[in-house]
Amino acid sequence: MPPALAISLNGTELVTISSDGLNILSVRVFGDRITPDFANLDVSGGLYGEEQDQKHLIWEPDRIISPGDEIAVTLLENATTSRPGKTIEELYPEDEQPHEPWQPIEQVFQDLAQRPIVRERFTFNVKPPSGPSIHAETLPNDHSFGFSVTWVWLHPERARVSLSSNTLEGIAKREGVSTHAEFRLQYGQRVQFHVDG
Repeated sequence: MPPALAISLNGTELVTISSDGLNILSVRVFGDRITPDFANLDVSGGLYGEEQDQKHLIWEPDRIISPGDEIAVTLLENATTSRPGKTIEELYPEDEQPHEPWQPIEQVFQDLAQRPIVRERFTFNVKPPSGPSIHAETLPNDHSFGFSVTWVWLHPERARVSLSSNTLEGIAKREGVSTHAEFRLQYGQRVQFHVDG
């Protein structure tokens, strides 16, 4: 059996995703200062770069995360998928309806900058497999954060863990990322992630 990621929320298993037939697995927690939902968890995987067989599957589509929730991710050397993922079409069939008129990207960022701020900051606690916990928080001008665990077929024996935050201007210019944590999981290792307000 191929490598897998096991994901739990507050000690309860959500899903285990095997890499069987897939070349990327991704677990993301993300949030910003203007969205009513505190943060979201997204679990997905896919086979990318193969012209005929490309696929993108989602197991947790933007599950709402509350302040103080703990997400844990374990890299398993071999496991089977606990439940099937769904395609974007299966999850969002209403997306076939007409969309809003297209806006220039500059206008999108300008609109975001004018929206009221719902929360001042995020604070984080990341517990790596070894060593002390990493405590961090968003910077005063940061707009959003992203925590991710990514497995890629090129290095099946490890998964990359990253926590970063960014300003709206940084996102627009694709620069200025503040990296708060970055390390790798080996087989059998787990990372625990807390986010609070």
